[in-house]
Amino acid sequence: MTPETALLGEVRRLLKADAGVTALVAGKVFDAVPNDRRPGQEAPYIYAGPINRQRVYLECGTAWQIRMRIYAVTTTSGRDQGWEVIEAIVQALDGKDADVVTIPAPFSLQNRLDVTQAGDVVDPLAPKSMFVDLTTTIARDTLIEEPLG
Repeated sequence: MTPETALLGEVRRLLKADAGVTALVAGKVFDAVPNDRRPGQEAPYIYAGPINRQRVYLECGTAWQIRMRIYAVTTTSGRDQGWEVIEAIVQALDGKDADVVTIPAPFSLQNRLDVTQAGDVVDPLAPKSMFVDLTTTIARDTLIEEPLG
C-alpha cells in the first residue's frame, strides 16, 4: 500500500457512506472511469482522477502532501446536477480530520482534508464533468526505538 492508495480507499469509503452523495449518485464512486457499460455504471457517477504526492520535510519521519482530483460526471442537460454532486463531495470531505478519516497503517493523516479548488471540464464530445481537488498530508508511521543502556 502507498499513501496514495491509502487515501483513495478512504475517500471512496467516505463518499459512499455520505447520505448526500449517495442520494445523487446511488453509491457509484469508482477508482477509475467506468467504461465497460455494465448496468449500474451509468451517469451520474464519481471517479478518482490523478493523484500525486510531494515530499514534505519532517525531522522525525517521512511525509507527503497528497493531491487528488475527484470527478463528477453527468449526462443531464445543463450543469446543475454536476455542480450539485460537486457540492455534496465538498460537504462530505472538506475539513475532515483524523477523527473521521481513517488511513490504514503504516500511514497516518497529518492535516485535515482540504478542498482547494473545483471547476468544470468543457468537452463537446463527452458527458459533462466537474472536478474537485483535495489536498492533505500523510506520514509513514515509524517506530522510534529507545536506546539500550
